[in-house]
Amino acid sequence: MQSTLQSTLKPVVFGFFVLAAGQALTATVMISRNIPNLDSELRAKAVAVVSAITLSGAFLAWYITCPTKRVASRQPGLSIAGALAANLIRLIVPLLALAFLQSSAAEAYGGETFQNFAGETLVASYLVLLLLDILLHIVGYGGGIQPVQNQDSE
Repeated sequence: MQSTLQSTLKPVVFGFFVLAAGQALTATVMISRNIPNLDSELRAKAVAVVSAITLSGAFLAWYITCPTKRVASRQPGLSIAGALAANLIRLIVPLLALAFLQSSAAEAYGGETFQNFAGETLVASYLVLLLLDILLHIVGYGGGIQPVQNQDSE
């Protein structure tokens, strides 16, 4: 039990650091953009909120898929359910934020320029984190998977 927890904890922590580094790079690029009608303080707040939203969704998705990858060869149904749940979380969190940005409350807060900037930041952050998640799966998917033993009685 302890070794299973440790073997799952290492990829979870590694994935979090990779996702956080990718989000930090994306946030730096988005903050450094020059948008004439948007105050730099408001721009930094928008990037911070969007970064927290997208990073939390990406990390929760990664956290769900790490344990289910380990049992993929023995319980493929659990692996598929974990992947679907992770995709739902990864997608629904930014979509809810995007739906809020389309509401009148967001328009009253910062205006149309703010809505456009926050939407662009949300899409850019989501796509970068999705790319990193895919690369994490490609690079680390084979580690720790135990092959199915063929136990024929013949």
